[in-house]
Amino acid sequence: MKVTPSMLRRVVVFGGSGYVGSAIARALTLVTTSPAVKATTQTTSSDAAKADAKADASDAVDIVCASRTGAPPSWARDEPWAARARWVKCDALDVAQCRETVRGATAVVTAIGGLPFPWLKAEEIVRTNGATNVIPGRAAMEEGVRRLVVVGASIPPFVPGLASYAEGKAQVEAFARDEFASESNGRRAFILKPAAVSGTRRMGGGVTLPLSLVMDPTRAILRACGGALVENAPVPLENVARAAVKAALDDAYGNDGFTMITNKSLIEDFGGEVA
Repeated sequence: MKVTPSMLRRVVVFGGSGYVGSAIARALTLVTTSPAVKATTQTTSSDAAKADAKADASDAVDIVCASRTGAPPSWARDEPWAARARWVKCDALDVAQCRETVRGATAVVTAIGGLPFPWLKAEEIVRTNGATNVIPGRAAMEEGVRRLVVVGASIPPFVPGLASYAEGKAQVEAFARDEFASESNGRRAFILKPAAVSGTRRMGGGVTLPLSLVMDPTRAILRACGGALVENAPVPLENVARAAVKAALDDAYGNDGFTMITNKSLIEDFGGEVA
């Protein structure tokens, strides 16, 4: 059976070359099939064969990674997931480019962010974590995309110097909740609220930062303490990616309008394979 455009799902990941975005793109490749692979299947006149062929076609997903360079990160250029994805150049602050990039998508994931380093101006931190996600999200809304997945943040109240970072994250969360999410229009918005994200951050030149060496023991301690501390415990990178994939692809998951996935849920509910 030919995979027609109406059957093909397209997920656009903004920030697909970043720490979290690349993990989401990779996770998408693990649970879906390339449209090229599913281009044709043998069919017969039986209803059962037609149903099987339709089911096969339903997991064909076009994965688009949008970034400023339009190319995979240097460390991933030889990895199968990066070869599977389509890489497009897009300035997340350019409305026209964003609208062109999301056109025809069935889901859009925004995973752009930046840490509040002390040498950065406050307005730059707010923009990097706010507008760079709101503008693609609004473009998706205007182009008729029905699912928006935003990687937000749970920000511990006891960590100083995060006001600008928090303001940017709050801007995109408010947009997703108050503007994009619409039960009457069939639009669903998902906000993932991870605290610190534990994993291995891979840099250019073969440099890696094994964040999990510190964060994983911290998570174990905070979970053992229980209560509200779990919301501040570091969450594995793979869990965040699994949650984003489920939100982007699983039509039965989430509320009809707005769904918030807490840090506690990311830790406890997304430790295995995506359903």
